Amino acid sequence: MAPSPRSLCNKFFALLLLIVHVGCFLITTADHRRRRHNHHRPTPSCLKPHKIKSLTSSFSFLKRIFSSKTCKMAIETARPPSTPARSSQHSIVTLVQPEIPPPPPPAETHPPTETPHDSDITTTETNQFFPLRNDIFPCTACGEIFPKSILLEQHQSIKHAVSELADSDSGKNIVRIIFETGWTSREKSPKILRILKIHNSQKILSRFEEYRESVKAKAARHGGIKRRDERCIADGNELLRFHCSTFLCDLGQNGNSSLCGQQFCSICGIVKSGFSHKLDGISTLSSSWRAHVAIPEDIEEEFKFLNVKRAILVCRVVAGRVGSDADEPEKDGGGFDSVVGRSGSGAQATLDEEELLVFNPRAVLPCFAIVYEI
Repeated sequence: MAPSPRSLCNKFFALLLLIVHVGCFLITTADHRRRRHNHHRPTPSCLKPHKIKSLTSSFSFLKRIFSSKTCKMAIETARPPSTPARSSQHSIVTLVQPEIPPPPPPAETHPPTETPHDSDITTTETNQFFPLRNDIFPCTACGEIFPKSILLEQHQSIKHAVSELADSDSGKNIVRIIFETGWTSREKSPKILRILKIHNSQKILSRFEEYRESVKAKAARHGGIKRRDERCIADGNELLRFHCSTFLCDLGQNGNSSLCGQQFCSICGIVKSGFSHKLDGISTLSSSWRAHVAIPEDIEEEFKFLNVKRAILVCRVVAGRVGSDADEPEKDGGGFDSVVGRSGSGAQATLDEEELLVFNPRAVLPCFAIVYEI
């Protein structure tokens, strides 16, 4: 007769209980031997010693069963392979999630074209932090950098307006010969202290060249009727003349190349801005001696408290059509660009062809300044 399922179940549970009790007995014996050398911890009075020992033995047996290598291998085999999750909730959600089909490929999109407005903004931002090479203007003399060309021009016209010519410079010998050749007086001989080359600003140079072109064009409109008009058509009747004036600063001394801002320093004012428009005429002389005597000889002694000194400017002058009182007025209204001077007064006045009065300040361009003393 075959045993019933109920009897088989009872026998299985009985065998399980037997195994548990045998394991508890073995563990208790081992723990008892281990605790002989340790201090006995007091247990609470509410629990009996044999109950505590039984619970401890059961827990230790189960712990050893589940901590065995075979149990660990079985658990790892049964666990599905997955990446370590950030939390238990995340791992559960990952296992439960259904399969999601891959998304369809994105539609073809063209990159957005850059509008002029965007490019302007980008260029402006780039220039703000990284200026282009064309946006800086360095001074070739001292290396100082300026953001605008007009600031560089102002700097050079004041700080580097003149430079002293060295003895080895051929230009210095030419200017010295021109100056000494025109000095006709044997009683008073000049002593040249320094010869300065004037670096005119681009603004002054442009004004001079524009005026010369206008004089040439005006002479060409007259058709060259008179012989003197031929020179005007060629170069505006440009001459080399002298003009004497005074200064108060140490211009050009010990390498000083900058201009001063004093109100009565005439040489610095002429070099910086040109001749004044308020003058009725600018007197230019044909020789250095005549330019010297045009200023009173005792001016240095009279204004010694101001440290007044004199200098002669060697200038390029666009004389244009030169007239005099003896000439008849022009019927076509062309007029004259300059006139010769007069010496004496009243009926004794005569024409002085060595002096030339120029009406337009733009017609005179100073090139060299000769500082001297008698």
